[in-house]
Amino acid sequence: MGDARVLIVGGGARNHALGVALERSPSVQKVVFAPGTTGLERLGYETAPVSSQDFPGLCELAEMEAFDLTVVGPNTPLVMGLVDRFTERELPIFGPPKAAARLEGSKVFARLLMSQLAIPTPRFGICNNADRALHLARTQSWARVFKADGIAYGKGVRVTQHLSEVEGALRDVLEENVYGLESEQIVVEQRIDGREVTVFSLCDGDEVCILGYVRNHPRLEDGEQGPPTRSMGQVFPAPEIDERWARQIEDEILRPTVQAMRERGTPFRGALFVDLMLAGSRIYVIDYNVRFGDPATQTMLSAYRGDFYACLQACRGVGDLRAAVDALELDPRPRVSLVLVCEGYPERAVRGDRIEIDEASFRQSEVDLYLDGVRWVPPAEGHAGWIETTGGRVCTVVAPGETVDEARALAYRAAEWVRFRGRHLRRDIGL
Repeated sequence: MGDARVLIVGGGARNHALGVALERSPSVQKVVFAPGTTGLERLGYETAPVSSQDFPGLCELAEMEAFDLTVVGPNTPLVMGLVDRFTERELPIFGPPKAAARLEGSKVFARLLMSQLAIPTPRFGICNNADRALHLARTQSWARVFKADGIAYGKGVRVTQHLSEVEGALRDVLEENVYGLESEQIVVEQRIDGREVTVFSLCDGDEVCILGYVRNHPRLEDGEQGPPTRSMGQVFPAPEIDERWARQIEDEILRPTVQAMRERGTPFRGALFVDLMLAGSRIYVIDYNVRFGDPATQTMLSAYRGDFYACLQACRGVGDLRAAVDALELDPRPRVSLVLVCEGYPERAVRGDRIEIDEASFRQSEVDLYLDGVRWVPPAEGHAGWIETTGGRVCTVVAPGETVDEARALAYRAAEWVRFRGRHLRRDIGL
């Protein structure tokens, strides 16, 4: 075991997976979450009661505890400039600065950049207000996807089929755009139907290293029906990505993006997750994400062993990124991940339901369980304590197998080891 101390900003399943990967790194001695969750505390992790948006508090914590690296999980602190604040105080941190985080923080910025670089993306228009967006939808039959310019916890997107749905979609988009850089601006896009894939890469401002691709299932219900979510489950590696697709994604999407950011004087250093749509013989960029994806982080990192800490440090220029990534060991078996959510998710998720976890079955299997929207109710007179839901996404299970079918069967068996009232999951992940 090494002596590196790492602070992870955030909580939830994605950050739980980061914590596990960093704990397994031979360079790392200790991992702390801020603020973390009581569910993570129940698993033995140390947490610090500092919000992910309390920049002075996080800087003070990192300085006082002399962390060797701070890793930012959520997108909001990145878009709001947490990395810049740490850099001003010469505190080591992983993630892009505010100017580079615009790739996710502003849909307008991202679409204009892709247009300038001829990166394939759906046809789009930029509207300064809802009235103009509605006019565009009424006059152009392709205009059926509406995105808030800023970040909105993955909720600032509405996909419609018919003109009658547009007005309500626009209202929803504007209401959800909590941290919009231009709160009234809306990106209107062509709807592209196909197979959604996410690529996971690490960048040091010059080099791009791809760790893998996952097939994504973004909608709540089977058959890609229901409202959009971050993802209800994934398959790794994505069966659709062959050598030809992989080369095109790297050469025509990732490398031009990183090169353009460097030439603008805002080099991108951090995790770059890109959501892609495969439609027939064409590929389209749907969105950039400037942080670790959910559940892509859980799905992919469960397959890796080695010094992940060295990879993150190399993104900052401490070591060679390509060498660090090449030194990781990848279990070649496919993985299937399932996300379990509360009743009412994503609009009005129910909370406060007790969760029963068959911990023995997880210990005796190769399935990984990552906790998300849960809290630990400590023991008191008359009870021994329990875990309960806090609303939304409850956990992710990730299972390996010799084939996708085997991984899928094990994942669904493991999902039965987590029980709570109103539990919902898709039944077609991996088909």
